[in-house]
Amino acid sequence: MRPTRRGFAVLAVAVVALLISARFGQPGLTAVAGPLFVSVFAAAVQIRWSGAPTVERGRLRRGFPGETKPVEFRVDGSGIATITDRLSEGLEGETTVTKSLPATVTYRVTYTHRGEQQAGPVEVAVTDALGLVEERYTIVSKTNVLVYPPVYRLGGQEAFARTFTPESEDRQSFDRLREYVSGDSLRDVHWKSSAKREDLLVKEFTDNRSDRRLLVAAEAERGHADEMAAAAATITMAALENGLAVALAVPNGAVEQGYGDTHRTRLLELLARADAGRTDRVDDADVVITATNEGVTVSVDGRRQSFADVTASRDNPIAGEVSG
Repeated sequence: MRPTRRGFAVLAVAVVALLISARFGQPGLTAVAGPLFVSVFAAAVQIRWSGAPTVERGRLRRGFPGETKPVEFRVDGSGIATITDRLSEGLEGETTVTKSLPATVTYRVTYTHRGEQQAGPVEVAVTDALGLVEERYTIVSKTNVLVYPPVYRLGGQEAFARTFTPESEDRQSFDRLREYVSGDSLRDVHWKSSAKREDLLVKEFTDNRSDRRLLVAAEAERGHADEMAAAAATITMAALENGLAVALAVPNGAVEQGYGDTHRTRLLELLARADAGRTDRVDDADVVITATNEGVTVSVDGRRQSFADVTASRDNPIAGEVSG
């Protein structure tokens, strides 16, 4: 506990009044100094009796870099308080407010980097009503939030199939013949069978993409894990959108094949925590992502190209869809 600038000024006036009174025999100044000392003392007692404030905070929702989320917590106590919520390096926001306790603090935080981020602890500087004495507290009230890697937009489903699906695999297989209906492509007409029936028959195919696993392996040199994670997130999210069972391997973990929103969250969680290094799943992978000083490349069936060349924009196509 210590006096504020105002408190020091009040004490200085009181001390000067006493000195002048003693030196020049001005008893009236003593009457001035007394109440000033008493007011500072009373402020100190008030702050001491109010005790340390407490903080109760809500959960911070997960998101992607660039997204802004609300933060809210309640500070219980008494006095006038300047409250600051500390943020880790991957979060940004105006976190300092001055309120009369008890109070609810709300502000907005912007996610800037992927990974495990943290809001808190809370620093509270409590003063009395006159602002003469201050007590500072650091309250260990924290909330962790996982920030996913950025996801970029590819050139659409055709671009995905053309770029990231191995050419050696036939993604469609013959199912049956059926009668031609308006709108069917003439390329699918089975002319030999149609000649025998004297009626047009078309071939119908079964799309096997949903039965096929796409294994994505991602590696990165030290200092390039963020670029690796963004590329892997972009490709795995697009693969799920295209109906593929996606598996992912990164240097510090793996997620086996799966579908759906829950699986999408598992992939993003792994990539949010992914580190630089190598993985032993490269030889088995359908898609290999490599991030180095020279940039990020994507390899499929020996075809290697820059990741930047296969992205249509930096817009996140799933922003707001993933909860947590």
